[in-house]
Amino acid sequence: MYSETTKSIRITVDTTFLEEQSSPVESHYVWAYEVKIENLGEVKVQLINRTWSITDSHGQTQIVKGSGVVGEQPILEP
Repeated sequence: MYSETTKSIRITVDTTFLEEQSSPVESHYVWAYEVKIENLGEVKVQLINRTWSITDSHGQTQIVKGSGVVGEQPILEP
């Protein structure tokens, strides 16, 4: 599990290796991610954009940017 807090917003990421969908012989590994976003501040905020930085076991980093999350731009209450 990984957690980071910036400007009163805490992001926690938990990963799960999906063995049944992976094929190590073919160097194909599948992971699921659960991302939790918490507003620890005193005012509500809205998630407009997001940037994920994903680093694999070889040190290669992939940057994924997008509007909101799963098609939504949620308001996060304190």
